[in-house]
Amino acid sequence: MSSVHAHASFDSPAVPASGLDDRHLAWAVLLAHLVLWTLVPWLVSRNLPLDVVEALAWGREWQWGYYKHPPLSGWVAELARFGPTNLSLFALSQLMVTLGLLATWLLGRDLLGTRLATLALMATEGIHYFNLSSTEFNANVVMFPFWAWATLCAWRAIRTGHVAWWIGLGLCSGLGTLGKYVFLLLPGSVFLYTLLNLQARQAWRSAGPWAAVLVFALIVAPHVQWALQHDWATLQYAIGRGHSDELAQQGSWGLEFMNFVLAQTLTLLPAWGLLRTLGPAQTVARPAHERWLLAAMGLGPLLLIMLAASLAQAKMLHMWASPFFICAAPLYLAWRRPDASRLHVRRFTWAWVLWTLLPLSLFVSMALLGPQKKHRLDRTSYPGVEIAQALTRQWHAQTGQTLAIVAGEEFVAGTVAHYSADRPSVFYDADFRESLWLTPRRVEQKGALFVWPIGRGDVAPADLPLDSQAQVAPLLARYPQLQVKPTLLVQTTWMGKPYTVAVAWAVLPPSPTGHALVH
Repeated sequence: MSSVHAHASFDSPAVPASGLDDRHLAWAVLLAHLVLWTLVPWLVSRNLPLDVVEALAWGREWQWGYYKHPPLSGWVAELARFGPTNLSLFALSQLMVTLGLLATWLLGRDLLGTRLATLALMATEGIHYFNLSSTEFNANVVMFPFWAWATLCAWRAIRTGHVAWWIGLGLCSGLGTLGKYVFLLLPGSVFLYTLLNLQARQAWRSAGPWAAVLVFALIVAPHVQWALQHDWATLQYAIGRGHSDELAQQGSWGLEFMNFVLAQTLTLLPAWGLLRTLGPAQTVARPAHERWLLAAMGLGPLLLIMLAASLAQAKMLHMWASPFFICAAPLYLAWRRPDASRLHVRRFTWAWVLWTLLPLSLFVSMALLGPQKKHRLDRTSYPGVEIAQALTRQWHAQTGQTLAIVAGEEFVAGTVAHYSADRPSVFYDADFRESLWLTPRRVEQKGALFVWPIGRGDVAPADLPLDSQAQVAPLLARYPQLQVKPTLLVQTTWMGKPYTVAVAWAVLPPSPTGHALVH
Protein backbone atom coordinates (compact mmCIF):
# COMPACT_ATOMS: atom_id res chain seq x y z
CA MET A 1 0.00 0.00 0.00
CA SER A 2 1.22 3.50 -0.71
CA SER A 3 1.10 6.62 1.45
CA VAL A 4 0.10 10.08 0.31
CA HIS A 5 3.07 11.03 -1.86
CA ALA A 6 1.51 13.75 -4.00
CA HIS A 7 4.86 14.57 -5.56
CA ALA A 8 3.56 16.96 -8.15
CA SER A 9 1.51 19.13 -5.85
CA PHE A 10 4.31 19.42 -3.33
CA ASP A 11 7.02 20.49 -5.79
CA SER A 12 9.19 23.32 -4.46
CA PRO A 13 9.56 26.56 -6.39
CA ALA A 14 12.62 26.77 -8.58
CA VAL A 15 15.72 28.11 -6.86
CA PRO A 16 16.54 31.57 -8.26
CA ALA A 17 19.80 32.26 -10.05
CA SER A 18 21.19 34.00 -6.98
CA GLY A 19 20.64 30.87 -4.89
CA LEU A 20 24.34 30.48 -4.08
CA ASP A 21 24.56 34.02 -2.69
CA ASP A 22 21.33 33.56 -0.78
CA ARG A 23 22.66 30.38 0.80
CA HIS A 24 25.78 32.24 1.92
CA LEU A 25 23.60 35.00 3.33
CA ALA A 26 21.48 32.49 5.26
CA TRP A 27 24.54 30.92 6.84
CA ALA A 28 25.89 34.37 7.68
CA VAL A 29 22.61 35.30 9.38
CA LEU A 30 22.64 32.08 11.41
CA LEU A 31 26.27 32.59 12.44
CA ALA A 32 25.71 36.25 13.30
CA HIS A 33 22.74 35.36 15.48
CA LEU A 34 24.67 32.64 17.29
CA VAL A 35 27.68 34.86 17.96
CA LEU A 36 25.90 38.11 18.85
CA TRP A 37 23.22 36.61 21.09
CA THR A 38 25.81 34.47 22.84
CA LEU A 39 28.48 37.09 23.45
CA VAL A 40 26.30 40.09 24.30
CA PRO A 41 24.35 38.45 27.17
CA TRP A 42 27.53 36.80 28.45
CA LEU A 43 29.47 40.06 28.45
CA VAL A 44 26.81 42.01 30.38
CA SER A 45 26.03 39.25 32.92
CA ARG A 46 28.14 38.08 35.84
CA ASN A 47 25.62 35.55 37.17
CA LEU A 48 23.44 32.98 35.46
CA PRO A 49 19.69 33.66 35.14
CA LEU A 50 17.21 31.76 37.30
CA ASP A 51 16.08 29.23 34.69
CA VAL A 52 19.66 28.23 33.84
CA VAL A 53 20.55 27.83 37.51
CA GLU A 54 17.43 25.72 37.94
CA ALA A 55 18.18 23.53 34.91
CA LEU A 56 21.70 22.88 36.22
CA ALA A 57 20.34 21.88 39.62
CA TRP A 58 18.07 19.37 37.93
CA GLY A 59 20.58 18.13 35.40
CA ARG A 60 23.25 17.15 37.90
CA GLU A 61 20.77 14.64 39.38
CA TRP A 62 20.18 12.82 36.05
CA GLN A 63 16.55 11.97 36.73
CA TRP A 64 13.92 10.97 34.17
CA GLY A 65 11.78 13.88 35.30
CA TYR A 66 11.54 16.80 37.69
CA TYR A 67 8.63 18.35 39.50
CA LYS A 68 8.36 21.25 37.03
CA HIS A 69 9.36 19.74 33.70
CA PRO A 70 10.45 16.58 31.91
CA PRO A 71 14.20 15.97 31.98
CA LEU A 72 15.68 17.25 28.72
CA SER A 73 16.45 20.86 29.69
CA GLY A 74 18.28 19.70 32.80
CA TRP A 75 20.26 17.07 30.97
CA VAL A 76 21.32 19.40 28.17
CA ALA A 77 22.32 22.15 30.60
CA GLU A 78 24.48 19.74 32.57
CA LEU A 79 26.17 18.50 29.39
CA ALA A 80 26.92 22.10 28.40
CA ARG A 81 28.50 22.94 31.74
CA PHE A 82 32.22 23.13 31.03
CA GLY A 83 35.01 25.67 31.10
CA PRO A 84 35.90 28.30 33.71
CA THR A 85 33.14 30.72 32.66
CA ASN A 86 29.42 30.65 31.89
CA LEU A 87 30.02 31.21 28.17
CA SER A 88 29.03 27.68 27.18
CA LEU A 89 25.68 28.03 28.94
CA PHE A 90 24.86 31.28 27.16
CA ALA A 91 25.98 29.64 23.90
CA LEU A 92 23.72 26.67 24.61
CA SER A 93 20.58 28.76 24.44
CA GLN A 94 21.53 30.30 21.11
CA LEU A 95 22.64 26.95 19.74
CA MET A 96 19.08 25.74 20.34
CA VAL A 97 17.69 28.79 18.54
CA THR A 98 20.15 28.54 15.64
CA LEU A 99 19.52 24.84 15.07
CA GLY A 100 15.81 25.61 15.00
CA LEU A 101 16.32 28.48 12.55
CA LEU A 102 18.34 26.19 10.29
CA ALA A 103 15.38 23.82 10.01
CA THR A 104 13.12 26.82 9.44
CA TRP A 105 15.29 27.87 6.51
CA LEU A 106 15.31 24.35 5.05
CA LEU A 107 11.52 24.23 5.30
CA GLY A 108 11.41 27.61 3.59
CA ARG A 109 13.56 26.30 0.74
CA ASP A 110 11.10 23.44 0.24
CA LEU A 111 8.16 25.82 0.21
CA LEU A 112 9.53 29.02 -1.32
CA GLY A 113 12.94 28.60 -2.90
CA THR A 114 16.23 29.82 -1.49
CA ARG A 115 15.77 33.58 -1.76
CA LEU A 116 12.40 33.83 -0.03
CA ALA A 117 13.49 31.19 2.49
CA THR A 118 16.46 33.37 3.43
CA LEU A 119 14.27 36.45 3.73
CA ALA A 120 11.83 34.48 5.89
CA LEU A 121 14.73 33.37 8.07
CA MET A 122 15.77 37.00 8.52
CA ALA A 123 12.20 38.04 9.29
CA THR A 124 12.08 35.50 12.13
CA GLU A 125 14.44 37.83 14.00
CA GLY A 126 11.37 40.02 14.37
CA ILE A 127 9.92 37.52 16.87
CA HIS A 128 11.29 38.26 20.34
CA TYR A 129 10.99 34.64 21.46
CA PHE A 130 14.07 33.86 19.37
CA ASN A 131 16.33 36.70 20.48
CA LEU A 132 15.45 38.93 23.42
CA SER A 133 13.51 36.20 25.26
CA SER A 134 15.89 33.38 24.38
CA THR A 135 18.93 34.47 26.39
CA GLU A 136 17.88 32.32 29.35
CA PHE A 137 18.12 28.61 28.57
CA ASN A 138 15.05 26.76 29.85
CA ALA A 139 12.40 24.20 28.98
CA ASN A 140 10.93 26.51 26.33
CA VAL A 141 14.21 27.16 24.55
CA VAL A 142 15.18 23.48 24.47
CA MET A 143 12.06 22.80 22.37
CA PHE A 144 12.99 25.22 19.57
CA PRO A 145 15.21 22.94 17.45
CA PHE A 146 12.96 19.92 17.87
CA TRP A 147 9.84 21.93 17.00
CA ALA A 148 11.37 23.26 13.79
CA TRP A 149 12.89 19.93 12.75
CA ALA A 150 9.66 18.07 13.57
CA THR A 151 7.79 20.52 11.33
CA LEU A 152 10.30 19.95 8.53
CA CYS A 153 10.14 16.17 8.98
CA ALA A 154 6.33 16.20 8.98
CA TRP A 155 6.27 18.21 5.77
CA ARG A 156 8.76 15.93 4.03
CA ALA A 157 7.26 12.73 5.42
CA ILE A 158 3.81 13.52 4.07
CA ARG A 159 5.28 14.94 0.88
CA THR A 160 7.49 11.97 0.02
CA GLY A 161 6.26 9.09 2.15
CA HIS A 162 9.87 8.16 2.97
CA VAL A 163 10.04 6.28 6.25
CA ALA A 164 13.22 8.13 7.27
CA TRP A 165 11.30 11.39 7.58
CA TRP A 166 8.58 9.68 9.60
CA ILE A 167 11.25 8.33 11.95
CA GLY A 168 12.69 11.83 12.16
CA LEU A 169 9.26 13.14 13.12
CA GLY A 170 8.96 10.53 15.87
CA LEU A 171 12.48 11.26 17.11
CA CYS A 172 12.00 15.03 17.25
CA SER A 173 8.55 14.69 18.80
CA GLY A 174 9.84 12.35 21.49
CA LEU A 175 12.80 14.55 22.39
CA GLY A 176 10.64 17.68 22.27
CA THR A 177 8.13 16.10 24.64
CA LEU A 178 11.01 15.37 27.03
CA GLY A 179 11.54 19.12 26.97
CA LYS A 180 7.99 20.16 27.81
CA TYR A 181 4.55 18.58 27.47
CA VAL A 182 3.24 21.47 25.37
CA PHE A 183 5.32 20.04 22.53
CA LEU A 184 2.66 17.34 22.11
CA LEU A 185 0.47 19.92 20.40
CA LEU A 186 2.59 19.79 17.24
CA PRO A 187 2.52 16.02 16.59
CA GLY A 188 -1.07 16.12 17.82
CA SER A 189 -1.95 18.63 15.10
CA VAL A 190 -0.20 16.56 12.43
CA PHE A 191 -1.94 13.43 13.69
CA LEU A 192 -5.35 15.11 13.46
CA TYR A 193 -4.53 16.25 9.94
CA THR A 194 -3.68 12.70 8.85
CA LEU A 195 -6.97 11.48 10.30
CA LEU A 196 -9.24 14.21 8.96
CA ASN A 197 -7.75 14.68 5.49
CA LEU A 198 -8.76 11.96 3.07
CA GLN A 199 -5.49 11.94 1.11
CA ALA A 200 -3.28 12.14 4.18
CA ARG A 201 -5.23 9.34 5.87
CA GLN A 202 -3.78 6.90 3.33
CA ALA A 203 -0.35 7.39 4.94
CA TRP A 204 -1.45 5.06 7.74
CA ARG A 205 -1.47 2.21 5.22
CA SER A 206 2.33 2.49 5.06
CA ALA A 207 4.99 1.79 7.68
CA GLY A 208 6.01 5.43 8.08
CA PRO A 209 3.51 6.76 10.64
CA TRP A 210 3.72 3.57 12.67
CA ALA A 211 7.50 3.87 12.77
CA ALA A 212 7.09 7.45 14.02
CA VAL A 213 4.74 6.32 16.78
CA LEU A 214 7.11 3.52 17.81
CA VAL A 215 10.17 5.80 17.98
CA PHE A 216 8.19 8.39 19.93
CA ALA A 217 6.93 5.78 22.40
CA LEU A 218 10.40 4.34 22.99
CA ILE A 219 11.81 7.79 23.77
CA VAL A 220 9.11 8.92 26.19
CA ALA A 221 8.48 5.55 27.88
CA PRO A 222 11.12 5.95 30.64
CA HIS A 223 9.73 9.37 31.53
CA VAL A 224 6.18 8.01 31.62
CA GLN A 225 7.37 5.29 33.98
CA TRP A 226 9.02 7.93 36.18
CA ALA A 227 5.83 10.02 36.12
CA LEU A 228 3.74 7.04 37.22
CA GLN A 229 6.13 6.39 40.09
CA HIS A 230 5.95 10.03 41.21
CA ASP A 231 2.19 10.62 40.93
CA TRP A 232 2.54 12.65 37.71
CA ALA A 233 4.34 15.44 39.57
CA THR A 234 5.23 17.33 36.39
CA LEU A 235 1.68 17.24 35.07
CA GLN A 236 0.33 18.41 38.43
CA TYR A 237 2.71 21.36 38.35
CA ALA A 238 1.60 22.28 34.81
CA ILE A 239 -2.06 22.12 35.82
CA GLY A 240 -1.34 24.22 38.89
CA ARG A 241 0.26 26.91 36.73
CA GLY A 242 -3.08 27.33 35.00
CA HIS A 243 -4.89 28.22 38.25
CA SER A 244 -8.15 26.98 36.73
CA ASP A 245 -10.24 27.06 39.92
CA GLU A 246 -8.92 30.45 40.98
CA LEU A 247 -9.60 32.03 37.59
CA ALA A 248 -13.09 30.57 37.41
CA GLN A 249 -13.93 31.88 40.89
CA GLN A 250 -12.63 35.35 40.10
CA GLY A 251 -14.34 35.45 36.72
CA SER A 252 -11.08 36.68 35.17
CA TRP A 253 -10.54 33.86 32.70
CA GLY A 254 -11.88 35.84 29.74
CA LEU A 255 -9.43 38.66 30.38
CA GLU A 256 -6.56 36.20 30.68
CA PHE A 257 -7.57 34.60 27.39
CA MET A 258 -7.68 37.93 25.57
CA ASN A 259 -4.37 38.91 27.13
CA PHE A 260 -2.78 35.76 25.72
CA VAL A 261 -4.20 36.34 22.24
CA LEU A 262 -3.10 39.98 22.26
CA ALA A 263 0.40 39.06 23.43
CA GLN A 264 0.87 36.52 20.63
CA THR A 265 -0.48 38.96 18.05
CA LEU A 266 1.95 41.67 19.15
CA THR A 267 4.75 39.11 19.17
CA LEU A 268 4.19 38.30 15.50
CA LEU A 269 3.59 41.89 14.38
CA PRO A 270 7.25 42.90 13.83
CA ALA A 271 7.99 39.83 11.69
CA TRP A 272 4.85 40.49 9.66
CA GLY A 273 5.93 44.12 9.27
CA LEU A 274 9.35 43.07 7.99
CA LEU A 275 7.78 40.77 5.41
CA ARG A 276 5.44 43.55 4.31
CA THR A 277 8.44 45.70 3.36
CA LEU A 278 9.18 43.20 0.58
CA GLY A 279 6.17 44.45 -1.34
CA PRO A 280 2.51 43.56 -1.94
CA ALA A 281 1.65 39.93 -1.33
CA GLN A 282 -0.84 37.69 -3.06
CA THR A 283 -2.49 34.51 -1.89
CA VAL A 284 -0.70 31.45 -3.23
CA ALA A 285 -2.82 28.89 -5.05
CA ARG A 286 -2.22 25.50 -3.45
CA PRO A 287 -4.08 22.18 -3.40
CA ALA A 288 -6.52 21.94 -0.51
CA HIS A 289 -4.72 19.09 1.24
CA GLU A 290 -1.47 21.08 1.17
CA ARG A 291 -3.13 24.21 2.57
CA TRP A 292 -4.59 22.16 5.41
CA LEU A 293 -1.22 20.61 6.20
CA LEU A 294 0.45 24.02 6.41
CA ALA A 295 -2.40 25.26 8.60
CA ALA A 296 -2.12 22.21 10.85
CA MET A 297 1.59 22.81 11.42
CA GLY A 298 1.39 26.60 11.66
CA LEU A 299 -1.87 27.27 13.47
CA GLY A 300 -2.87 23.88 14.86
CA PRO A 301 -0.87 24.01 18.12
CA LEU A 302 -2.04 27.55 18.88
CA LEU A 303 -5.68 26.66 18.25
CA LEU A 304 -5.42 23.47 20.30
CA ILE A 305 -3.95 25.21 23.35
CA MET A 306 -6.61 27.92 23.12
CA LEU A 307 -9.33 25.27 22.85
CA ALA A 308 -7.97 23.36 25.84
CA ALA A 309 -7.71 26.54 27.90
CA SER A 310 -11.26 27.51 26.93
CA LEU A 311 -12.66 24.16 28.02
CA ALA A 312 -10.74 24.19 31.30
CA GLN A 313 -10.97 27.97 31.80
CA ALA A 314 -7.25 27.86 32.51
CA LYS A 315 -4.62 30.54 32.30
CA MET A 316 -2.16 30.38 29.40
CA LEU A 317 1.31 31.77 30.04
CA HIS A 318 2.66 33.76 27.11
CA MET A 319 5.90 31.79 26.84
CA TRP A 320 4.02 28.53 26.41
CA ALA A 321 3.49 29.56 22.79
CA SER A 322 7.14 30.43 22.16
CA PRO A 323 8.03 27.38 20.02
CA PHE A 324 4.83 27.67 17.97
CA PHE A 325 6.19 30.48 15.81
CA ILE A 326 9.71 29.39 14.88
CA CYS A 327 8.43 28.41 11.41
CA ALA A 328 5.84 31.19 11.21
CA ALA A 329 7.60 33.31 8.57
CA PRO A 330 8.04 30.65 5.86
CA LEU A 331 4.60 29.22 6.58
CA TYR A 332 3.08 32.70 6.18
CA LEU A 333 4.92 33.26 2.88
CA ALA A 334 3.69 29.87 1.70
CA TRP A 335 0.19 31.32 2.08
CA ARG A 336 0.74 34.93 0.97
CA ARG A 337 3.83 35.58 -1.11
CA PRO A 338 5.24 38.76 -2.66
CA ASP A 339 6.19 38.77 -6.32
CA ALA A 340 9.69 37.22 -6.40
CA SER A 341 10.63 39.36 -9.42
CA ARG A 342 9.74 42.65 -7.69
CA LEU A 343 11.06 42.23 -4.16
CA HIS A 344 12.09 45.39 -2.32
CA VAL A 345 15.15 43.73 -0.83
CA ARG A 346 16.99 46.95 0.03
CA ARG A 347 14.01 48.31 1.97
CA PHE A 348 13.66 45.00 3.77
CA THR A 349 17.37 44.92 4.60
CA TRP A 350 17.36 48.37 6.19
CA ALA A 351 14.27 47.53 8.21
CA TRP A 352 15.83 44.22 9.27
CA VAL A 353 19.11 45.81 10.39
CA LEU A 354 17.28 48.43 12.44
CA TRP A 355 14.98 45.88 14.05
CA THR A 356 17.85 43.47 14.77
CA LEU A 357 19.77 46.19 16.60
CA LEU A 358 16.72 47.18 18.66
CA PRO A 359 16.41 44.06 20.86
CA LEU A 360 20.20 43.91 21.26
CA SER A 361 20.27 47.51 22.46
CA LEU A 362 17.25 46.94 24.67
CA PHE A 363 18.83 43.89 26.28
CA VAL A 364 22.12 45.66 26.98
CA SER A 365 20.41 48.72 28.46
CA MET A 366 18.18 46.60 30.71
CA ALA A 367 21.09 44.46 31.89
CA LEU A 368 23.45 47.34 32.61
CA LEU A 369 21.09 50.08 33.75
CA GLY A 370 18.15 48.11 35.15
CA PRO A 371 19.64 47.70 38.66
CA GLN A 372 20.27 51.44 38.94
CA LYS A 373 16.69 52.23 37.99
CA LYS A 374 15.22 49.62 40.37
CA HIS A 375 17.80 50.23 43.13
CA ARG A 376 18.39 46.51 43.41
CA LEU A 377 20.56 44.01 41.58
CA ASP A 378 19.04 41.78 38.94
CA ARG A 379 19.72 38.08 39.02
CA THR A 380 22.28 38.42 36.22
CA SER A 381 24.19 41.09 38.18
CA TYR A 382 24.05 39.11 41.43
CA PRO A 383 27.45 38.35 43.07
CA GLY A 384 26.83 34.61 43.01
CA VAL A 385 30.48 33.55 42.88
CA GLU A 386 31.40 35.54 45.99
CA ILE A 387 28.39 34.30 47.95
CA ALA A 388 28.93 30.67 46.98
CA GLN A 389 32.61 30.79 47.86
CA ALA A 390 31.99 32.48 51.21
CA LEU A 391 29.28 30.05 52.27
CA THR A 392 31.23 27.00 51.09
CA ARG A 393 34.23 28.14 53.16
CA GLN A 394 31.99 28.60 56.20
CA TRP A 395 30.54 25.12 55.74
CA HIS A 396 33.98 23.53 55.46
CA ALA A 397 35.21 25.40 58.54
CA GLN A 398 32.23 24.38 60.69
CA THR A 399 31.70 20.80 59.54
CA GLY A 400 34.99 19.68 58.03
CA GLN A 401 33.04 17.95 55.27
CA THR A 402 32.15 18.49 51.63
CA LEU A 403 29.01 20.56 51.07
CA ALA A 404 26.52 18.01 49.71
CA ILE A 405 23.14 19.79 49.95
CA VAL A 406 21.99 23.42 49.74
CA ALA A 407 18.43 24.07 50.88
CA GLY A 408 16.29 27.14 50.35
CA GLU A 409 14.88 29.56 47.81
CA GLU A 410 15.39 28.39 44.23
CA PHE A 411 17.60 31.18 42.92
CA VAL A 412 20.01 31.63 45.81
CA ALA A 413 20.22 27.91 46.58
CA GLY A 414 20.73 27.10 42.91
CA THR A 415 23.34 29.83 42.52
CA VAL A 416 25.33 28.55 45.50
CA ALA A 417 25.08 25.01 44.14
CA HIS A 418 26.35 26.07 40.71
CA TYR A 419 29.26 28.23 41.82
CA SER A 420 30.37 26.11 44.78
CA ALA A 421 33.35 23.91 43.96
CA ASP A 422 31.57 21.07 45.81
CA ARG A 423 28.61 21.02 43.35
CA PRO A 424 25.99 20.20 46.00
CA SER A 425 22.45 19.03 45.33
CA VAL A 426 19.63 21.56 45.75
CA PHE A 427 16.89 20.97 48.31
CA TYR A 428 14.24 23.36 46.96
CA ASP A 429 12.44 25.19 49.75
CA ALA A 430 13.35 22.24 52.00
CA ASP A 431 10.45 20.45 50.28
CA PHE A 432 10.92 16.84 49.22
CA ARG A 433 8.04 17.17 46.74
CA GLU A 434 10.13 19.67 44.79
CA SER A 435 13.39 17.76 45.25
CA LEU A 436 12.46 14.23 44.30
CA TRP A 437 16.10 13.13 44.10
CA LEU A 438 16.55 13.63 47.87
CA THR A 439 15.33 11.57 50.81
CA PRO A 440 15.03 12.46 54.50
CA ARG A 441 17.70 9.88 55.25
CA ARG A 442 20.20 11.52 52.91
CA VAL A 443 19.54 14.96 54.40
CA GLU A 444 20.10 13.46 57.86
CA GLN A 445 23.41 11.97 56.89
CA LYS A 446 24.85 14.74 54.72
CA GLY A 447 23.44 17.75 56.52
CA ALA A 448 22.52 20.89 54.59
CA LEU A 449 23.36 24.54 54.18
CA PHE A 450 20.12 26.56 54.32
CA VAL A 451 20.00 29.92 52.51
CA TRP A 452 17.42 32.70 52.18
CA PRO A 453 17.68 35.94 50.15
CA ILE A 454 16.98 39.02 52.27
CA GLY A 455 18.40 41.81 50.13
CA ARG A 456 19.88 42.56 46.72
CA GLY A 457 20.90 46.10 47.51
CA ASP A 458 17.35 47.31 48.08
CA VAL A 459 17.53 47.14 51.90
CA ALA A 460 19.71 49.48 53.92
CA PRO A 461 22.37 47.59 55.93
CA ALA A 462 20.99 49.05 59.17
CA ASP A 463 17.59 47.50 58.42
CA LEU A 464 18.89 44.00 57.76
CA PRO A 465 18.44 41.29 60.40
CA LEU A 466 21.56 40.32 62.33
CA ASP A 467 21.03 36.60 61.88
CA SER A 468 18.73 33.92 60.45
CA GLN A 469 16.61 33.43 63.59
CA ALA A 470 13.37 34.43 61.83
CA GLN A 471 14.01 32.02 58.95
CA VAL A 472 15.14 29.13 61.16
CA ALA A 473 12.31 29.27 63.70
CA PRO A 474 9.60 27.67 61.47
CA LEU A 475 11.96 24.79 60.63
CA LEU A 476 13.07 23.85 64.13
CA ALA A 477 10.25 21.35 64.59
CA ARG A 478 11.63 19.36 61.63
CA TYR A 479 15.30 20.14 62.14
CA PRO A 480 15.99 20.78 65.85
CA GLN A 481 19.75 20.90 65.25
CA LEU A 482 19.51 23.67 62.64
CA GLN A 483 21.98 26.35 63.69
CA VAL A 484 21.28 30.07 63.36
CA LYS A 485 24.12 32.02 61.69
CA PRO A 486 24.95 35.72 61.31
CA THR A 487 23.65 37.35 58.14
CA LEU A 488 26.14 37.17 55.29
CA LEU A 489 26.81 40.60 53.78
CA VAL A 490 28.58 40.96 50.45
CA GLN A 491 29.64 44.40 49.26
CA THR A 492 29.62 44.67 45.48
CA THR A 493 29.30 47.24 42.70
CA TRP A 494 27.47 47.34 39.40
CA MET A 495 28.09 50.07 36.85
CA GLY A 496 29.96 52.03 39.50
CA LYS A 497 27.17 51.95 42.08
CA PRO A 498 27.67 50.11 45.40
CA TYR A 499 25.20 47.48 46.62
CA THR A 500 24.97 45.45 49.81
CA VAL A 501 23.70 41.94 49.13
CA ALA A 502 22.43 40.02 52.15
CA VAL A 503 21.82 36.30 52.57
CA ALA A 504 20.45 34.63 55.69
CA TRP A 505 21.93 31.20 56.25
CA ALA A 506 21.92 28.32 58.68
CA VAL A 507 23.72 25.01 59.09
CA LEU A 508 22.20 21.58 59.62
CA PRO A 509 25.29 19.57 60.62
CA PRO A 510 25.90 16.19 59.01
CA SER A 511 24.64 13.42 61.26
CA PRO A 512 25.67 9.92 60.13
CA THR A 513 23.85 8.48 63.15
CA GLY A 514 20.60 10.02 61.96
CA HIS A 515 19.74 12.24 64.95
CA ALA A 516 19.55 15.58 63.13
CA LEU A 517 16.01 15.20 61.85
CA VAL A 518 12.71 14.78 63.65
CA HIS A 519 10.33 12.61 61.57
